[in-house]
Parts: sequence; structure tokens; C-alpha cells
Amino acid sequence: MSCSENTLLKGVKDKQKELDTLLEQGKDGLASMQSKVDELKADLSSFVPVLPEVPSLQGDLLKLGDITSASGLATKIAELKASMGSAVPDLDSLISGLGLDSFPPSIDASSICSTMPNVETIDGVATVVPAESKVPEEEPKKPEPKPVIEPDKDELNLKVIRHAIMLADGQIMSKTNALEGINAYLKDRYYELTKNELYIQLSELGGSTFDDLKWRHYDFAKHQEDKAHFLNTYVYFAFRTEGQILELKYTQAKEALGPEYSDADDLATAAKLLVEQRKERIA
Repeated sequence: MSCSENTLLKGVKDKQKELDTLLEQGKDGLASMQSKVDELKADLSSFVPVLPEVPSLQGDLLKLGDITSASGLATKIAELKASMGSAVPDLDSLISGLGLDSFPPSIDASSICSTMPNVETIDGVATVVPAESKVPEEEPKKPEPKPVIEPDKDELNLKVIRHAIMLADGQIMSKTNALEGINAYLKDRYYELTKNELYIQLSELGGSTFDDLKWRHYDFAKHQEDKAHFLNTYVYFAFRTEGQILELKYTQAKEALGPEYSDADDLATAAKLLVEQRKERIA
């Protein structure tokens, strides 16, 4: 900024003083007042800076229609290729595709603006600049709420009871493996007979029997016979107490699977569904 007095500003101040003097004269000063106002406006307009025009590829292409000769058109296009071609490698084909390289050029503003990159010369360098973001004409629609899908109750029940059986099986295996004084074969037999009690409980809850559902290749009577034999011959083991734990495990399964499974029906309802599936499988 210069420290010297701004001559433009001094001129405005001087004209303001002259207007003040004319105002003091009243009617006698009215004749000269308008010309002084016009002079003041002219001086004030000199304060408005003139913004330099930024060379723009899209803008220059839109002005090609003002050219009055084929040679002038060819010259202007050559200038644009020389100044802007570095930023738009396929400028030749784009110009040709828009019909701008033949005289008179066909000017389609929407095609030019949608096809040509927004290239401007910034500090002497052709640069692709992002297009101005447009304010949407309509308020964006609010996302529609996702439909609430009710879980299939039967699937819910079946998943819980199957998980309960898995939990029960794990506990039965742990209890029988912990038996002492017997070999692995006998432990397997104790495990099988104890799990039979789980199937007996499931069958009865589902309105059927161990024999009807064919859980084993032998029947309930054989199960009872083998159970008495192994109990009396080797170690004491509460087959029924350790095996019929489905009710406890069904409650634990609901908790383990998460809150959405709390809506599952009671154990008897789930057992009936599983028993029906078993009957269809063995039919």
C-alpha cells in the first residue's frame, strides 16, 4: 500500500465539499447540483476493481458462434488446442464430435457443458477444475424405514431346541468321560445309555415314544436292560438324572442364542415340532 495521498479519494472529498456548498445555497445551487452528483458518481465508480476474465475452455467454445469466417474458426480452435490441449488429451475428438471444427460451428450449450471438462488457465497453466456443486431443486427424500420382518416362530423354536440338545449332549459327554475305573469302551456305552434318556424325554414331550421315533437300532426294553446291567456290573451312575436335562438346557439355549430367541415358545411346543420332523424323516 502506498503512503502517498490517494488522488481519487481526494477528488471525491473535494466534490463532496462542493455539494455541501451548493446545498447551503438552497434553490440557487440546484442548477449546478445535478452535474456535481454525476461527477461524484463517476469518481466513485473508479473505485470498483475490474476483475480479469479467466480463460475457460467451455466459455471459449460457447463463443465460437461469434466468429464470422472459416479461417477465423480454424485459428481459434488451434489456439485452444495449444493452450488447453495439455489438460484434455482427447480435445481433438471432443471438438469434432460436437461439430465445432466445421464452419459455421453448431453451438449446443448443454452438450458443450456436459461433454467438455471444466478447464481454466490458472497462473498460465491449463487446469481441470471441479464443476460448481448445484443446490438440489427438491429436498432429498427421507430413507424409507426398513420393513420389520417377523421371525418364523417354528424356525425360532427348532433352533432353540436343537441348541438345547447340543448343550445337553456336551454335558452328558463330560459327565461320562469323568467316570473312573472303566475303560473307553465302557465310557462310550455309559454315554450312549445316558443320551438315550435325553431322547426318551424329548419323545415324551413331543407326544411320542422312544420306540416310535427309532432313535436307536434297539428298543426301549433293550435300553432298560442294558442300563441295569451296566449299573450293577461296573459303577453307579444316575442315567436318568444325568440324561433328562432338556428343560434346563432349553432355558440356557434361549439365553445363549440372544434376545431375539426369547420369543420362542415353551419346551413342549418346540419338542412337538422336532418330533414331527423326526416322524417325517423315518416314514
